[in-house]
Amino acid sequence: AAGYRGGFIFPFFSAGAAFGKGLTYAFPSLSPTVATLCFAAGINVAITRTALASTLILCALAGEINAGPPVLAASMVSLFITTYMPFIRSQVKRTDIVRQTDQSIAGPKSKSKRDVETYDDGDGEEEEEEDDAA
Repeated sequence: AAGYRGGFIFPFFSAGAAFGKGLTYAFPSLSPTVATLCFAAGINVAITRTALASTLILCALAGEINAGPPVLAASMVSLFITTYMPFIRSQVKRTDIVRQTDQSIAGPKSKSKRDVETYDDGDGEEEEEEDDAA
């Protein structure tokens, strides 16, 4: 990730800060600190889905705790806008996990071979008995 330490988070912070600083040139009435922090948080939250952590980290690193509310607002807007756009592969909804609610909707499970036990009652023939515990 461009040779930065800390993985992909700090490059997002840097890119967001650059966009925020550029925005202050277009709109000089904006506070440069708040604009850079809001853009840095917005880009990071769009990728990592960590709205509160990004806000706290950025405000603490910048020493601007009072900038927390606008940065948190930018984080939440970014989170809601990019909810259905996963940028990291692990954020894609998994289809290989079956939850308990999914099984209850599908109905009772069918008996499989492992649910049927065989036993010998001494007459030479093996008989099958269903396992009711499963």
